[in-house]
Amino acid sequence: MINVVFLMLIFFLVAGTIAPPVDPNVALAATQKAPQSPPLAALLLDAEGQASWHGTPITLDAFVQNHAPREDEPLRLGADRDLPADMLIDVLGQLRALGIADIVLVTERQV
Repeated sequence: MINVVFLMLIFFLVAGTIAPPVDPNVALAATQKAPQSPPLAALLLDAEGQASWHGTPITLDAFVQNHAPREDEPLRLGADRDLPADMLIDVLGQLRALGIADIVLVTERQV
């Protein structure tokens, strides 16, 4: 019996993805059809439009200067589901003006 429990434990450790939430102040938009992938580093926007990187508030200029992705990688942007769409569009425009052309919005898969 203990062997079966041990094997199940190993299976779930290998098969499951256990990751901490990206930022407790940001509730990502939900999606049902997107493929599941491991959480990656993303620039996050809270409901008021404040940007943060790894939990630390940051301006868009400072982010682009210090943490911009390589040219062959997209910028992953996670926006709070309560962020008004016009603010998100403004941020996207600012990022494009700063030279970031390839932007991917990060969502949370809803099961």
